[in-house]
Amino acid sequence: MHATTRPNLLIAAAILALVLPSAARAQSGGNFSRAADSPLHYTLAPEHPSRSCASLRDALPADTTATSASIVPAHGEVPEHCRVRGLIAPAIRFEVNLPTDWSRRIYMFGNGGYAGEDLDAPARRDLSDGALRRGFATTQTNTGHDARRQPLGTFMGDDAKLVDYAFRAVHRTLDTAKRLAAVYYGRPAAFSYWDGCSTGGRQGLMSAQRFPDDFDGILDGAPVLNFVDTMIVYVWNAKALAGTGLTVDKAKTIARAAYTRCDAEDGLADGLIADPRRCDFDVERDVPQCPAGQDGADCLTPAQAEAVSKIYAGITRPDGSHYFFGYPKGAEVVGAASDGSDRQVSGWERWFIGVNGEPSQQTLYMSSFMRYGAFGREETDFDPARFDFGRDPARMDEIRALLNANDPDLSGFRRHGGKLLMYHGWADTALTPFMSIDYYERATKINGPDTPDFFRLFMIPGMAHCRGGVATDRFDGISALVNWVENGAAPDRITAERMLDGKLVRSRPLCPYPQSAVYSGTGSIDEAGNFVCKDPR
Repeated sequence: MHATTRPNLLIAAAILALVLPSAARAQSGGNFSRAADSPLHYTLAPEHPSRSCASLRDALPADTTATSASIVPAHGEVPEHCRVRGLIAPAIRFEVNLPTDWSRRIYMFGNGGYAGEDLDAPARRDLSDGALRRGFATTQTNTGHDARRQPLGTFMGDDAKLVDYAFRAVHRTLDTAKRLAAVYYGRPAAFSYWDGCSTGGRQGLMSAQRFPDDFDGILDGAPVLNFVDTMIVYVWNAKALAGTGLTVDKAKTIARAAYTRCDAEDGLADGLIADPRRCDFDVERDVPQCPAGQDGADCLTPAQAEAVSKIYAGITRPDGSHYFFGYPKGAEVVGAASDGSDRQVSGWERWFIGVNGEPSQQTLYMSSFMRYGAFGREETDFDPARFDFGRDPARMDEIRALLNANDPDLSGFRRHGGKLLMYHGWADTALTPFMSIDYYERATKINGPDTPDFFRLFMIPGMAHCRGGVATDRFDGISALVNWVENGAAPDRITAERMLDGKLVRSRPLCPYPQSAVYSGTGSIDEAGNFVCKDPR
């Protein structure tokens, strides 16, 4: 790998605090929350260890080293468990937690962004502890690099680390967890589950496509399944916005106009745009245009209106043909931040529009990829302004084959008996929701009309990236998935909740695509029981 200059590393390290928190909290906030209400989901006779925790140091293959294996005493509601940590050559850090009372299930959770997380990060500990409380063995990996030493995509010039990030680390870590569980309990796991969003969503789809026997159930949120073209659309967005002076306050003005135009389109004025594809919103027609030579937070200049229209439309090649999806109308709305904090932010803040002089997150992710990964060598002079949308995408075919999880043929996963539950927020400004819809529709064509027997997609109105926004974004996808895998109960609806200041303010059903939640006409619009799932009109 080419040496990275110290100034570039310092810049990347300075913005790491912005990037990692949102990535670390990628999963939905409601997993396992319904387990107590649905005891049949989790009833398997518990297994107990048949040998000591310390002896697991000697239970691994030659390329895998256990650096520690020790009992973690029960604390709070988290039960006693054996924690094994180690290294899979060349540099994959992993952790496996094996509860003393085991349900014969393995729960593995994914990564965010460029991965490389600290396995002890609080959000990751919370995910592991939540599953341990339900008797799952848990496992996780950093995918083969340390983000503190190699921030963002700076590791991509190392072929081994790139392959480990792309798919190998998840597969090998799960194999290690299954091996350790079988040795520790004297009996193999009955079921293995995946939970991931964003990069974790891509990892889940990659597992279903490349290693279809790895998982029995995959909970897959907002997958960056077409990683490479997502980075290319980030270039498109950056070029569209460059020099326009579009601000967060202007994004809020756009959102107000979009909701005025489209909120009631689905028959209910409830602060949600049910399907942005049906939103007849035009920034030049519906947002006040600034008088010539003037500018302000409550209007758009011609350049700003043009930039927003380009972001909605997506990439157009120089020959006029459409290349990649744009972003949904109304996602500029102010709602809960997707990092799990109590902040209220515009959906365009940070992802499209940098704040306090910092670049946007799209720019950070894209610039790092284009410099260190896209072209097979370090491009120290990469400049988005010079990117050629007719020529440059084809130069990325090699890394596209590594990173993209875009294959709609899931026949191997289906033969294994696997179940895939995918979800995506309609107001996602990190990863366009149209990418997930396109994948589901292509998968349905390839796998046949009975695809919903093993693969279902749930679109969530108003939800930002993996969570947040103005949505009912807290839902227990894991319990729904376990019930589907083990009891054959395919999820026809999943109850989701919206919390504000720690209080429940709304519940709604999430419906399998292409259905959406429709108000029955009676009762509170904030109670899920007053909605039914229906096909589009």
